[in-house]
Amino acid sequence: MGEFAARTVVRYRTLLLAVCMASCVGCEPAEKSGNNTLESKATMRLTIISPHSERIRSTFSDAFARWYDSNFQRDVTIEWIVRGTPQCVEYISDIFEGRNVDAGMKTPDLMFGGGLSYHRALAAKDRCFAMDLGDALAGIPADVHGLPTRDDKNRWVATGLSSFGILFNDADCTARGVEPPSTWTDLADPRFSGWLSIADPAKSGSNRQCMMLILQHQGWDEGWGTLVRILANARVLESGSVRGHDQIASGVMLGGFSVNFDGLRRVQENPGSLRYINPSGATAVTPDIVSIVKTAADARLAEQFVKFCLSDEGQATWSALADGEGHSSHTLYHYPIKPSLYESHQGKLSVPDNPFETDLGVQVDQKLAAKQSKALVHVAAAICNENHILLQQVWSAIRDAGMPKVAVDKLCEPIVSEREAFEAIAGLKGGDSDTAALRKKWSVAFRSQLEAVMALATGPE
Repeated sequence: MGEFAARTVVRYRTLLLAVCMASCVGCEPAEKSGNNTLESKATMRLTIISPHSERIRSTFSDAFARWYDSNFQRDVTIEWIVRGTPQCVEYISDIFEGRNVDAGMKTPDLMFGGGLSYHRALAAKDRCFAMDLGDALAGIPADVHGLPTRDDKNRWVATGLSSFGILFNDADCTARGVEPPSTWTDLADPRFSGWLSIADPAKSGSNRQCMMLILQHQGWDEGWGTLVRILANARVLESGSVRGHDQIASGVMLGGFSVNFDGLRRVQENPGSLRYINPSGATAVTPDIVSIVKTAADARLAEQFVKFCLSDEGQATWSALADGEGHSSHTLYHYPIKPSLYESHQGKLSVPDNPFETDLGVQVDQKLAAKQSKALVHVAAAICNENHILLQQVWSAIRDAGMPKVAVDKLCEPIVSEREAFEAIAGLKGGDSDTAALRKKWSVAFRSQLEAVMALATGPE
């Protein structure tokens, strides 16, 4: 296996980190060792960092344990480190760079979940192994609608596909006389003022992905205006999507962004109340990815987890209805990454449409998406951190004034061009002071714009 045959052990004391490569003795699966001692039958352990829900985590823990026992006659258990997607990458970076390291900080074998940009960032910094997956990749296309399903060195690989859209409380919309949303721009309509739950894109990968898709679909100038009005409709900027979905389910909020598998799960849990939609012609399927991190204590066991995810049983774990195969108590609402599953499990899949045959509207420009994703963190901070209350007040004044076009147009005007935004972010040297200075500059510019819009909306005193 070359590099992958090595076992990486991370030892650290206080704030000093040393990453050591050691021989992978004892990492062989049971069928390779021939050792029938009591020690060889001890429970094997994986540590996985993931943004996925408890339902996904528990389902994969159980399914992988069954698969591994069936194939290697060994018990295996998974310990999970749960973070939002951006925080997963930060956690791994902290370990490698010696930040915030203490004796209780667990080292992950894999990062399971999250999109292209996050796993590419790990690979670019040489923090994940090149996997030897053999025929596990057989039948899996190299790309889906232009998006790759694996790295050229197999340092990351897609295990399923997801789409992004809108979760909303249909029953409460009806009760309040609010027309339900069907497009991204519906969320920017004043009828949802104070009724949206939107998460900070710095802390929620799914909400950042939805914002990025709006920019991909509408372009920077139009998309900026849509996002400003959506943020104006948000009560607060939440710390994650889970809390927002709880609020939508309870009727405290009426709608918000969602990845399809979280949204469809919420619909299942709240029949007749919630709905999830893919905005017609304005979203995309993107890969759900796994990487084996170079902090892996048992790299070969981690590789077996990836092979399980790509097997027909792993694919069914992602995509089959819970009563369709009888091996899972939960439906996880993912699209399979293997086209053959759409035939072998026809009528049993939780998301019936086939993304290999269906165009959801947005052909994601990968390079542009990576730049937009980085920009959105700083843009949302400038709009909401110090300015959110003023933004809401200005939006209220515009509504009270009858939505004068001159005020709406001014509100939706970008404070920085796409090129200028990308150049400014590319010029950041990574220090907190540089980031704070850029956000302050944009925040001041946006506040000045809000004051001008307020004058347009209210007129001379």
